[in-house]
Amino acid sequence: MSLAAAYAPGSMNHAPLRAGPITLYAQLAGILRDRIVTGLWKPGDEIPTLEQLVEEFAVARVTVRQAVQILVEEGLLSSQRGRRTCVTFDPASVDAPLFSSTGSIDDDDGNSYSIKVLSLQEFDQLPAQFAGLGTPAGKYVRIRKVDGLNGSPYTVSDNYVALSLYQRFPSGSEHTIKLSRLVRDNASPPLTSAIERTSISVATYEDATHLQVAVGSPVAHVMRAFFAPNRLLVYLGVLVYRADRFAVERDVSYALAAAPGQADRTSDPRPLMSAGSATHPGRRVG
Repeated sequence: MSLAAAYAPGSMNHAPLRAGPITLYAQLAGILRDRIVTGLWKPGDEIPTLEQLVEEFAVARVTVRQAVQILVEEGLLSSQRGRRTCVTFDPASVDAPLFSSTGSIDDDDGNSYSIKVLSLQEFDQLPAQFAGLGTPAGKYVRIRKVDGLNGSPYTVSDNYVALSLYQRFPSGSEHTIKLSRLVRDNASPPLTSAIERTSISVATYEDATHLQVAVGSPVAHVMRAFFAPNRLLVYLGVLVYRADRFAVERDVSYALAAAPGQADRTSDPRPLMSAGSATHPGRRVG
């Protein structure tokens, strides 16, 4: 067992920790997590002592303890009384990210995929903050749920489905089938367009509770809307993804277009991550 090579007080390339909306211990946990998952601290390494981390980051001992405890709960570190804390992270055990892609709603993860419906509620109209997205479809049903894979949650979401469309769903199907698929397969007339917007934020207390992450952890916010003819808004999803289970891959081949007089540069259509990999859980939507 070796000492983690990352300890070098005063020389680390990280921003100083500052009090703010993200707690100091969550900020510190993020820095230490990065050292682990990037391989700076390798499996089996002993991490710097409590005193060394206090000196390096100029924080209280309790802040370091809280940050380390977060990483212990995540399975990245092992801390036992009378022993040095060491890295237990196993890169081979990491699940591939979940890709946000409306082209993959037919992915079937079998028994590994789960849905926990938190609530079902009928609304006379969409909340005011969503006005202007499209033509209102009258009454909506809000389905609040948590999606999981292999027993771990990866997204919590509020989903507004036009009541007239929801009534065509097979009874109880929202508990077992992805809503995007249900909306697509039961829309009449068929859907004509869809949009998606992604932004980065931090987990609120409620988000963190459902996603089993620390308050203030990075998350991806995705707003997704499906439309019927005449821009009728039949589905609106507001989803919060764990950052470690989310990525977006886009084809940017247009940026490689040859300028006049330059050799032609054809694009390579292969994805950055192999779709055939056994560890790739698929490009799924909630």
